[in-house]
Amino acid sequence: MRKFSVILLILLVCAAIICGCTVPSSSSPKAAAPSSQPAVQSTVQQPATPASNGIVKKVEIIQSSFDPDIVSISAGTTVVWTNKDTTFNHRVVHLPELPSDKELFHSELLSYGDTFSYTFNQPGRYRYSDPQHGSGRYSLVIVT
Repeated sequence: MRKFSVILLILLVCAAIICGCTVPSSSSPKAAAPSSQPAVQSTVQQPATPASNGIVKKVEIIQSSFDPDIVSISAGTTVVWTNKDTTFNHRVVHLPELPSDKELFHSELLSYGDTFSYTFNQPGRYRYSDPQHGSGRYSLVIVT
């Protein structure tokens, strides 16, 4: 019986090593510095955008609409959308005017309290919506 316990212990140690359950050394290329951020982050950001002018305009997602529906800003302003809907998760998706235009922003699914931001650097009219809950409606950012 004792021999069986020793073999079982050796197998468990080997399985732990194979599964990667060991602590990586600081010289390992996969070792990461400890993070001061929580494991679950409540803010969702788009890929890196150029620096803003420091001005932030807030838009709330309430039920299936954006408040305010139309936002007028100057170039370099960052718009931050916050999901205030306790019932549904939402996305913020740019709707290009022409088929040849590229999509500029597309958030991940935003749970209640999550935010998404995008910095508008070029003047123009930018339509956006939540394709899951928009019912064909869209909101607008006007950049001067």
